[in-house]
Amino acid sequence: MRASAQAWRRAAHASIVAGATFFGSLPSWAQDAPPATTPPALPAVDVAAIAASEIDWQEKISSIGVAEALQGVNVSGSEAGTVADILFDSGDKAAVGQELVKLDISKEKADLEATEAQIPAALADLKRKTQLVKDRVVSQSDLDDARSKYDSLNAQSISLKATIERRSIRAPFNGVLGIRKVNRGQYLQPGDEIVSLQDLSVMRMRFLIGQKDFAKVKIGQEIDAHFDAYPGEVFKGRISAIEPSVKFQSGIIPIQAEIPNSDLRLLPGMYASLDVLLPESGKKIVVPQSAVTFNLYGETAYVVGQDSTVQQVTVRTGARRDNLVVIESGIKAGDMVVVAGQLKLSNGTKVNVVDGQALPEMTDVPLQ
Repeated sequence: MRASAQAWRRAAHASIVAGATFFGSLPSWAQDAPPATTPPALPAVDVAAIAASEIDWQEKISSIGVAEALQGVNVSGSEAGTVADILFDSGDKAAVGQELVKLDISKEKADLEATEAQIPAALADLKRKTQLVKDRVVSQSDLDDARSKYDSLNAQSISLKATIERRSIRAPFNGVLGIRKVNRGQYLQPGDEIVSLQDLSVMRMRFLIGQKDFAKVKIGQEIDAHFDAYPGEVFKGRISAIEPSVKFQSGIIPIQAEIPNSDLRLLPGMYASLDVLLPESGKKIVVPQSAVTFNLYGETAYVVGQDSTVQQVTVRTGARRDNLVVIESGIKAGDMVVVAGQLKLSNGTKVNVVDGQALPEMTDVPLQ
């Protein structure tokens, strides 16, 4: 036992001596190496940022509407006949009662003349028999026959005059005529279209709102309409009618508004984006929509701190308009929010705010 312990001590001593000899033999550069240091800091990430601003915000209900004329009709006749004359050109303005088309009335005119030629004799016969009945020369039935013939001829005359009048096709109201659809000599059936007539003095806009917004709209409220034909221009109008029922299949309510159109710049069938202006307005904090990340778990944004590092904050958004979104909570006015470069960021990342630099960024923000 004692011999074994002595052998172990001798072996340990030899190991210590060998280690000292090895380290003593290392070159001087290895013996004098400095201790390890921390790795260098990562470079700042370039981002674009903008300060959240507080602006006057007009509350609106947005929709899409289609324009209709104040009055519009396809002019047609109620009588069959051949077109004798056309008294308008395509695109003309027409006044109420203006004659547009004449149908051939030669037969009706001849019938009227023949009928009216018999009226004086029938009237004289009626007067004579009236007197003879008083003298008891003719019976009452003869007098009745004479009166019936006279009345029948008068009625026939009135009917023929009405027929002749209906064969003159007139404008039912003031408006603008469309493209002519008939030619002289053409045979028309009742109801055949002659020309379109539109009263464009006022344009009616039909659009829809959800039932959740029903309590916010009233007759007379102002609307702003934006038409593709006139980019950047706003057409003012007012709500003129509200459908008194909700379409139960979709939960929507039809609305009608009227826009003055005395210059005839708007046409039926034009589509427009509409904003119903609500009475509520006030100051709201807004940021560009590109500053907010929208996902299933909430809405977030990166705020740049005084030390040029970013922190991800949860925000609650409100209405959106154009490229702006209202921030209800999570960001205050003046906070610098990142609008481009978010994909490279995480909490605490050092950033370098680049002015006027376009950074790769998805600009299409999905709407919730």
